[in-house]
Amino acid sequence: MLSDKRVEIREKCIEVLKSHEYTVDTSHDRTGDVRIYREQNGDKFALVDVDIVGLKKGSVRVIVKIEEDNTPKTILGNVATVDIANACSVHASGSDRKMVPLNGVVLFIVTPASSEYAKTRPLVQMLKDRYNFMEGCMRDFIVTDEDAFENELADLELYVM
Repeated sequence: MLSDKRVEIREKCIEVLKSHEYTVDTSHDRTGDVRIYREQNGDKFALVDVDIVGLKKGSVRVIVKIEEDNTPKTILGNVATVDIANACSVHASGSDRKMVPLNGVVLFIVTPASSEYAKTRPLVQMLKDRYNFMEGCMRDFIVTDEDAFENELADLELYVM
């Protein structure tokens, strides 16, 4: 069961994504889990459920994980899991759940707003400097809090998408 704060953050992120013209799928809207997979040699391995997937033009562009903390272990666990994935089970409006390839996605790890967030930026930059993208599906990852999510998404769209 989701805490009230997680539900609040999820709803806020969904609203922001929709305002930026994303089609949104979420594990929490009773259409089934939004799960990412690694398909390899004919086998499909479920890796993790994600909180929100943002799609544009039928492609998954953004994956959102809502986390209680932003420790290096949590950040890198999410980054590595998404980076090795190559498919996502999504439900787009008017269709059944289907597998969509992942390529060039941006992972947002969104935490509750706190005064400690500013102290996280150097840690995240250090992790980015040390993390070697494994030629996986991910273009980048952004660790942010609920209050900065919209600005981070807008910046991303300006410079990347």
